[in-house]
Amino acid sequence: MFNVTTALPTENATYERPFDEIGIAVSAFIILAFLVFGIVGNGLTFAVIVTYRMLSENIFMRFILSLCVSDLISALISWLFLYRRTWGFDVWAPLPDIFCKFYWAADIMTSFVTALHIFSFAVLRLISIQFFAVYNKIKIRHGNIWIACIWVLSFLCGFLPSWFIFGAGERDRFGDTPDARWPACTVLYDQLVAYSYFQKISYTIFLYLPLVGVVVVCSAIVFIVRIKSRKVAPSKKCEKRQKREKQVVLQLLLIMASFLIGYIPFTAYEFWGNQDLPKTPYYRFADYWFGMIEYFFLRFSEVLNPLFYNLGSAKMRKHTKKFIKTKMLCCINWKKRTISHSVPTTLERSSSAVNNGA
Repeated sequence: MFNVTTALPTENATYERPFDEIGIAVSAFIILAFLVFGIVGNGLTFAVIVTYRMLSENIFMRFILSLCVSDLISALISWLFLYRRTWGFDVWAPLPDIFCKFYWAADIMTSFVTALHIFSFAVLRLISIQFFAVYNKIKIRHGNIWIACIWVLSFLCGFLPSWFIFGAGERDRFGDTPDARWPACTVLYDQLVAYSYFQKISYTIFLYLPLVGVVVVCSAIVFIVRIKSRKVAPSKKCEKRQKREKQVVLQLLLIMASFLIGYIPFTAYEFWGNQDLPKTPYYRFADYWFGMIEYFFLRFSEVLNPLFYNLGSAKMRKHTKKFIKTKMLCCINWKKRTISHSVPTTLERSSSAVNNGA
């Protein structure tokens, strides 16, 4: 399924690509399916939040709205990942080099945006549960500024450096250079040192620390909610509040689970890819499919996000159903059909009497 031998213009060597046409077909089906579901799911969530004021004026929904934008960008550029890992693996043509640079810059920027959003979302939830007086002072405009800062910071520290570090170029498949097993569209060879520093600093700050922070904050929230539920005497008001807090915890845990599903494999591959691995067909094969599979998980997590937003919020589910019913399926008559009980006319009564007499 994965190996095709392609003759190169050398006398004593052949080059084995780590995939064949079946591998391309399977990869394309998975990635393009995630692309469609990602666009539909995140687009629907975005439209629902924007449409209903009750949702759009909620600070948590603002973060979810911004996350949808990040996931939509990731979905829209995923076809470039498919191309660079399949048809454009050896030669990045006929696409211009700018597409390669844009893919990497946008992908790393959205990864930073997602990680910082989910960490911020978790911190905000912790404040709302443990420090309610402080939470009441946080307004929508504060949330907007917070979100804008995340995007600007991710652009400056993710998009711009990546634009100069990554690019398309011919790889020497028989050389001893680290990029011998990499796709044509990847880190520029003369930027390897810069990328090493970039990865150690920016990935640690914008990916790995938020990853650990989300787990710690979510664990703290679960602990706090459990302690509160034990201390408070049972009453209808307390039961409603506990139910609401449990719903909050559920939503946060689902979003965290989606985040971990996508970025733990991503992190594992980054550590794998930076190792000085042997230049054998086995390690080229392992590197290729490890990179492809971790991307499957990343796209899958972004498909799960809209589902988890609705599962973790009764208000979101309610408005999503309302939006689908009133905006998307508005041409369908949802009124129940009733049996007509019209009063018969004089002619109809006369005809009925004649027939009965007959």
